[in-house]
Amino acid sequence: MNKKSVGAVGLVLMSLPTYALDPRQFGMVADDTSRTSLRIRQQQIESPRGPQNFEIVDKQSVSLRQAQYFSLAGQLAYVAVQLPYVTVDQSFTNSRRPPAEADGIGDVMLGFGVGVYRRPALDREAIKQYDRNGLSSACGIQINIPTAAYEKNQSANITANRWMLLPECQLAWTMNQWVFEGVAGLSWYGDNTEYKTGRFEQKNVYHFKTMASFSPVPEMWLAATLEYQTGGMVTRGGKTANDQINNWLAGGAINFRLPRGNSVRLVGEWPVSTAQGSSKEREISLVLSHAW
Repeated sequence: MNKKSVGAVGLVLMSLPTYALDPRQFGMVADDTSRTSLRIRQQQIESPRGPQNFEIVDKQSVSLRQAQYFSLAGQLAYVAVQLPYVTVDQSFTNSRRPPAEADGIGDVMLGFGVGVYRRPALDREAIKQYDRNGLSSACGIQINIPTAAYEKNQSANITANRWMLLPECQLAWTMNQWVFEGVAGLSWYGDNTEYKTGRFEQKNVYHFKTMASFSPVPEMWLAATLEYQTGGMVTRGGKTANDQINNWLAGGAINFRLPRGNSVRLVGEWPVSTAQGSSKEREISLVLSHAW
């Protein structure tokens, strides 16, 4: 792993792990489907560090995710594993702090999801006749395991060195080419006991996301999203910061279904309103998938 140290600075990358809930992610597939995805993600996180002083983190990740669908009590379910390669570039505005960088294999993420209402497990013939119109629901959880290398004396790290649990539930209404989704979830964070100035703690982040997508033709859909996030206060070495998240983010997506089980999706999200003292995050992702 390539790193440049920033001696006295003990900052840590506080963005969420390389997981994102995209529109139509809880879509119906055959119960023996296996899906391989490659996600190329670019994030920029701008965090205030003092009067007119900002930390800018550019984070690039390339993640490989493998998901296997199956039947669980008659409902469609999946298990997934994801492994990213992460590059972090850190810089500061109006500050003498030198830039820093780090790269390497990031944290392993495990995922599990299951249908709750009208998400039946169907074979490849039955799913062709299934009427998707109406109300449906599913829930899932992502588990971030701190497996990546962490250096507490480095300013830039590819991992926050802590466990994360991200449970969420989705409620959807499908009407022909339209799909409307609402998602509620939270991010629970374990403590980083190896943080430079002592224990690093963070309160839960709660998020609520609405998504509307439309298919002008069967091989394509377009989507718009709006998300609200709150919580996430940080305590470093026993000192609690006044940095509660109270943020709104907007986003968009476009997906193309290609021949032979392939698809390509472009997804972006940017801040609309950000609470004073909290970070602004922008991101764009390109997702290439193949269903076996």
